[in-house]
Amino acid sequence: MIEYTIAVLGWIGALFFLMAYYQVIQRKWKLEDSIYHLFNLLGGIFLIINTLYLQAWAASFINFAWGLMALIGYVKSRKNTQASARDSEE
Repeated sequence: MIEYTIAVLGWIGALFFLMAYYQVIQRKWKLEDSIYHLFNLLGGIFLIINTLYLQAWAASFINFAWGLMALIGYVKSRKNTQASARDSEE
């Protein structure tokens, strides 16, 4: 059962990466959008779980790096959104 769950998480993570990229190239999301970074972050987390379980160290590393970049992007996009909201209130 655990192997099945880990495999499903891996597939969901891969789909999240692809969905984020597809939404950007279709111009439905922007690179600055929080949702784009959130999908990449969740995709990275799910793929990290999958690749660590499979002991695929190189894949784990790249997914960790991708997830870290997504986290940084998410935090920045949230700060920008909050700053824009404050500016529009003034």
